[in-house]
Amino acid sequence: MRASGRILLAASLALLIIAFTLYQGVSAPFSSLSAAMPGAVPIYELTVNVQLVGVDGVARPDTGALVTVGLHSTRTDSNGVARLQVAPGKYSAFVKSSDSRLLPLTLELTVEGNISLNAQFRLVRLYPDSVELESRSGTTGIRMHLTAPEGDRLFISYPQITGLTPSGSPIKMARGPDGFSNFFQRISPGPLVLDLNVEREIAAIDVSSTFVPLQIIDWQISA
Repeated sequence: MRASGRILLAASLALLIIAFTLYQGVSAPFSSLSAAMPGAVPIYELTVNVQLVGVDGVARPDTGALVTVGLHSTRTDSNGVARLQVAPGKYSAFVKSSDSRLLPLTLELTVEGNISLNAQFRLVRLYPDSVELESRSGTTGIRMHLTAPEGDRLFISYPQITGLTPSGSPIKMARGPDGFSNFFQRISPGPLVLDLNVEREIAAIDVSSTFVPLQIIDWQISA
Protein backbone atom coordinates (compact mmCIF):
# COMPACT_ATOMS: atom_id res chain seq x y z
CA MET A 1 0.00 0.00 0.00
CA ARG A 2 1.34 3.43 -0.92
CA ALA A 3 2.18 6.00 1.78
CA SER A 4 -0.76 8.20 0.70
CA GLY A 5 -3.07 5.24 1.08
CA ARG A 6 -1.81 4.47 4.58
CA ILE A 7 -2.29 8.09 5.64
CA LEU A 8 -5.83 8.10 4.24
CA LEU A 9 -6.61 4.85 6.05
CA ALA A 10 -5.27 6.18 9.37
CA ALA A 11 -7.28 9.39 9.02
CA SER A 12 -10.43 7.46 8.18
CA LEU A 13 -9.92 5.19 11.20
CA ALA A 14 -9.50 8.19 13.51
CA LEU A 15 -12.69 9.79 12.18
CA LEU A 16 -14.60 6.54 12.66
CA ILE A 17 -13.39 6.28 16.29
CA ILE A 18 -14.40 9.87 17.04
CA ALA A 19 -17.78 9.45 15.33
CA PHE A 20 -18.48 6.22 17.22
CA THR A 21 -17.52 7.84 20.52
CA LEU A 22 -19.83 10.80 19.93
CA TYR A 23 -22.63 8.46 18.83
CA GLN A 24 -22.32 6.42 22.03
CA GLY A 25 -22.34 9.63 24.10
CA VAL A 26 -19.17 8.54 25.92
CA SER A 27 -16.23 10.86 26.47
CA ALA A 28 -12.95 9.08 25.65
CA PRO A 29 -9.61 10.58 26.75
CA PHE A 30 -7.48 12.03 24.00
CA SER A 31 -4.65 9.67 24.96
CA SER A 32 -6.74 6.60 24.07
CA LEU A 33 -7.67 8.10 20.69
CA SER A 34 -4.03 8.93 19.98
CA ALA A 35 -2.94 5.42 20.88
CA ALA A 36 -5.50 3.98 18.41
CA MET A 37 -4.08 6.02 15.54
CA PRO A 38 -1.16 4.28 13.80
CA GLY A 39 2.07 6.24 14.22
CA ALA A 40 0.53 8.77 16.63
CA VAL A 41 2.31 9.78 19.87
CA PRO A 42 0.05 9.22 22.92
CA ILE A 43 -0.79 12.18 25.12
CA TYR A 44 -1.13 11.65 28.88
CA GLU A 45 -2.64 13.77 31.64
CA LEU A 46 -0.47 14.94 34.52
CA THR A 47 -2.48 16.08 37.55
CA VAL A 48 -0.61 18.18 40.11
CA ASN A 49 -2.18 18.80 43.53
CA VAL A 50 -0.42 21.49 45.60
CA GLN A 51 -1.09 22.19 49.29
CA LEU A 52 0.25 24.83 51.64
CA VAL A 53 0.39 23.99 55.36
CA GLY A 54 0.72 26.97 57.69
CA VAL A 55 2.29 27.05 61.14
CA ASP A 56 -1.18 26.21 62.50
CA GLY A 57 -0.84 22.78 60.89
CA VAL A 58 -3.87 23.27 58.62
CA ALA A 59 -3.48 22.18 54.98
CA ARG A 60 -5.02 24.52 52.41
CA PRO A 61 -5.12 24.46 48.58
CA ASP A 62 -2.22 26.45 47.15
CA THR A 63 -4.14 28.56 44.65
CA GLY A 64 -2.05 30.13 41.89
CA ALA A 65 1.01 27.91 42.36
CA LEU A 66 3.13 27.72 39.19
CA VAL A 67 3.60 24.25 37.68
CA THR A 68 6.11 23.75 34.85
CA VAL A 69 6.86 20.40 33.19
CA GLY A 70 9.30 20.69 30.32
CA LEU A 71 7.94 23.44 28.07
CA HIS A 72 4.42 23.20 29.53
CA SER A 73 3.32 25.64 32.25
CA THR A 74 0.09 26.39 34.08
CA ARG A 75 -1.16 27.51 37.51
CA THR A 76 -3.26 25.71 40.07
CA ASP A 77 -6.97 26.49 40.38
CA SER A 78 -8.92 27.36 43.53
CA ASN A 79 -8.64 23.73 44.63
CA GLY A 80 -4.85 23.78 44.28
CA VAL A 81 -4.99 21.50 41.23
CA ALA A 82 -3.25 21.91 37.85
CA ARG A 83 -3.57 19.65 34.81
CA LEU A 84 -1.17 19.31 31.92
CA GLN A 85 -1.29 17.26 28.71
CA VAL A 86 2.17 15.86 27.94
CA ALA A 87 3.72 13.28 25.65
CA PRO A 88 5.65 10.36 27.17
CA GLY A 89 9.24 11.09 28.14
CA LYS A 90 11.51 12.48 30.86
CA TYR A 91 10.97 16.04 32.04
CA SER A 92 12.35 18.58 34.49
CA ALA A 93 9.41 19.52 36.73
CA PHE A 94 9.11 22.73 38.75
CA VAL A 95 6.43 23.58 41.33
CA LYS A 96 6.55 27.09 42.83
CA SER A 97 4.19 27.92 45.69
CA SER A 98 2.08 31.08 45.57
CA ASP A 99 3.93 32.10 48.76
CA SER A 100 6.92 33.93 47.26
CA ARG A 101 9.08 33.28 50.36
CA LEU A 102 9.20 29.55 49.71
CA LEU A 103 11.75 27.71 47.59
CA PRO A 104 10.30 25.59 44.76
CA LEU A 105 10.14 21.84 44.34
CA THR A 106 12.31 20.66 41.45
CA LEU A 107 12.53 17.05 40.31
CA GLU A 108 12.95 14.79 37.30
CA LEU A 109 9.64 13.34 36.14
CA THR A 110 9.17 10.31 33.87
CA VAL A 111 5.82 10.21 32.07
CA GLU A 112 4.74 6.79 30.80
CA GLY A 113 0.99 7.15 31.42
CA ASN A 114 -1.52 9.28 33.31
CA ILE A 115 0.06 10.23 36.65
CA SER A 116 -0.55 12.42 39.70
CA LEU A 117 1.98 14.52 41.60
CA ASN A 118 1.03 15.61 45.11
CA ALA A 119 3.26 18.39 46.48
CA GLN A 120 2.98 19.88 49.96
CA PHE A 121 4.77 22.98 51.27
CA ARG A 122 4.84 23.16 55.08
CA LEU A 123 5.86 26.03 57.37
CA VAL A 124 7.20 25.07 60.80
CA ARG A 125 8.75 26.90 63.74
CA LEU A 126 11.88 24.98 64.70
CA TYR A 127 12.59 25.74 68.37
CA PRO A 128 16.11 25.26 69.78
CA ASP A 129 16.89 22.44 72.20
CA SER A 130 19.41 24.74 73.87
CA VAL A 131 21.17 28.08 73.30
CA GLU A 132 24.69 29.25 74.19
CA LEU A 133 25.57 32.97 74.39
CA GLU A 134 28.89 34.79 74.24
CA SER A 135 28.33 38.51 74.73
CA ARG A 136 30.92 41.09 73.78
CA SER A 137 30.84 44.86 73.55
CA GLY A 138 28.10 45.64 71.03
CA THR A 139 27.83 42.07 69.68
CA THR A 140 26.68 38.62 70.75
CA GLY A 141 27.66 35.19 69.50
CA ILE A 142 24.73 32.75 69.57
CA ARG A 143 24.98 28.99 69.16
CA MET A 144 21.68 27.13 68.73
CA HIS A 145 21.32 23.37 69.07
CA LEU A 146 18.28 22.12 67.16
CA THR A 147 16.79 18.86 65.92
CA ALA A 148 15.28 19.05 62.43
CA PRO A 149 12.29 16.76 61.72
CA GLU A 150 11.99 14.24 58.90
CA GLY A 151 11.03 15.57 55.49
CA ASP A 152 11.87 15.10 51.82
CA ARG A 153 13.53 18.53 51.60
CA LEU A 154 14.15 21.01 54.43
CA PHE A 155 15.13 24.68 54.19
CA ILE A 156 15.70 27.33 56.86
CA SER A 157 15.42 31.11 56.93
CA TYR A 158 16.60 33.87 59.28
CA PRO A 159 15.94 33.04 62.96
CA GLN A 160 13.59 35.02 65.15
CA ILE A 161 15.44 35.85 68.39
CA THR A 162 13.66 37.01 71.55
CA GLY A 163 15.48 37.85 74.76
CA LEU A 164 16.75 40.53 77.14
CA THR A 165 19.53 43.12 76.94
CA PRO A 166 22.06 43.48 79.80
CA SER A 167 19.87 46.29 81.19
CA GLY A 168 16.84 43.99 81.27
CA SER A 169 15.03 45.52 78.30
CA PRO A 170 13.17 43.10 76.01
CA ILE A 171 14.60 42.58 72.54
CA LYS A 172 13.13 40.90 69.46
CA MET A 173 14.96 40.38 66.19
CA ALA A 174 12.97 38.98 63.24
CA ARG A 175 12.42 39.31 59.51
CA GLY A 176 8.87 39.36 58.25
CA PRO A 177 5.72 40.23 60.21
CA ASP A 178 5.29 36.62 61.39
CA GLY A 179 9.00 35.89 61.80
CA PHE A 180 9.17 34.16 58.40
CA SER A 181 11.28 35.53 55.56
CA ASN A 182 12.80 34.12 52.36
CA PHE A 183 14.22 30.61 52.71
CA PHE A 184 17.74 30.08 51.43
CA GLN A 185 19.66 27.21 53.10
CA ARG A 186 18.98 23.49 52.81
CA ILE A 187 19.52 21.28 55.87
CA SER A 188 19.22 17.58 56.68
CA PRO A 189 16.94 15.93 59.25
CA GLY A 190 18.47 15.33 62.67
CA PRO A 191 20.82 17.34 64.94
CA LEU A 192 21.78 20.80 63.75
CA VAL A 193 24.12 23.43 65.18
CA LEU A 194 23.53 27.01 64.04
CA ASP A 195 26.10 29.74 64.82
CA LEU A 196 25.06 33.40 64.62
CA ASN A 197 26.68 36.75 65.30
CA VAL A 198 24.33 39.68 65.96
CA GLU A 199 25.23 43.32 66.41
CA ARG A 200 23.39 43.64 69.71
CA GLU A 201 24.30 42.75 73.27
CA ILE A 202 21.98 40.01 74.51
CA ALA A 203 22.11 38.81 78.09
CA ALA A 204 19.47 36.07 77.88
CA ILE A 205 17.42 34.22 75.25
CA ASP A 206 13.78 33.23 75.62
CA VAL A 207 13.89 29.70 74.12
CA SER A 208 10.08 29.42 74.06
CA SER A 209 9.72 32.29 71.54
CA THR A 210 13.03 31.99 69.70
CA PHE A 211 12.81 29.83 66.58
CA VAL A 212 14.24 29.10 63.16
CA PRO A 213 11.69 29.26 60.31
CA LEU A 214 11.59 25.88 58.58
CA GLN A 215 10.18 25.00 55.17
CA ILE A 216 9.42 21.33 54.49
CA ILE A 217 8.63 20.06 50.99
CA ASP A 218 7.06 16.62 50.68
CA TRP A 219 5.82 15.03 47.48
CA GLN A 220 4.39 11.80 46.14
CA ILE A 221 3.95 10.46 42.60
CA SER A 222 1.24 7.92 41.79
CA ALA A 223 -0.23 6.37 38.63
